Amino acid sequence: MRGETIEVRCERCKSTFRARVADRARGWGRFCSKRCKAIKQTQRGGTVKGSPRKRHDGRSPMAHKVCDTCGAPAINGVYTASGIEWGCELHHDTTPITAGHGQWE
Repeated sequence: MRGETIEVRCERCKSTFRARVADRARGWGRFCSKRCKAIKQTQRGGTVKGSPRKRHDGRSPMAHKVCDTCGAPAINGVYTASGIEWGCELHHDTTPITAGHGQWE
């Protein structure tokens, strides 16, 4: 290991280990192993601080987006040259990408 090290205690299991001073200055070097870090993250509820973010499943309506055609809750967005076009259950674009859409054609 390069650089100056110090002895610190793991935030999860409380065992002592050596961590680089430079890593501690970045907020790293808090856990003795990847296992301890993963267990602590799982107990906290995710990898980001605070409550874990839920991912959209692609089928249920998104409360914060509305269909550009009728104003109903959107379920899908399609990137266009002018921005994202949002569509509801009836108006979302299900057109498959076919020949003629590629960059080399």
